[in-house]
Amino acid sequence: MARFGNVHRITLSVGGREITFRSKLEYRYCVYLQLLKEQGLIQDWWYEDPDSLLELVQQYENNIKRYLPDFTVLTNEGHYEYHETKGWFPAKDYTKLKLTSEQYENEIVLIFANLNNTRSQRAQYNRAKRLEDGKFVKRVIWNAKRDIFRKIKHLFEV
Repeated sequence: MARFGNVHRITLSVGGREITFRSKLEYRYCVYLQLLKEQGLIQDWWYEDPDSLLELVQQYENNIKRYLPDFTVLTNEGHYEYHETKGWFPAKDYTKLKLTSEQYENEIVLIFANLNNTRSQRAQYNRAKRLEDGKFVKRVIWNAKRDIFRKIKHLFEV
């Protein structure tokens, strides 16, 4: 079982909802989704919505994995997307996202704080690239710190 001793949960209010986040990355992305909602670019969002808990079947082992997306987003077109924020991208998360895209129709958006094709991050980068190239995910945001969060930094409380 993975240990996440470096992860410090934070409880903050976003859009009138009191939420306990697993990381600042999730909080910042939540603020971004709330901004999109207020601008009318999406209808709504939910953080770790229990109704979105998915059961994934691995065909070769015939066992069931459970996957709870970080965010469930209702688009203006009326369909749901799963948005997954990642600071670290281990192989088991790759497997869950691939199975999700194969077994469910909802599109997946993968958000990395900062993932580059460098020596120290190459394995993680290659996993994410396989998901993107294999059309398993709708979109990959490789550097959310630069592409999203720097632009709306004034909105963060933390």
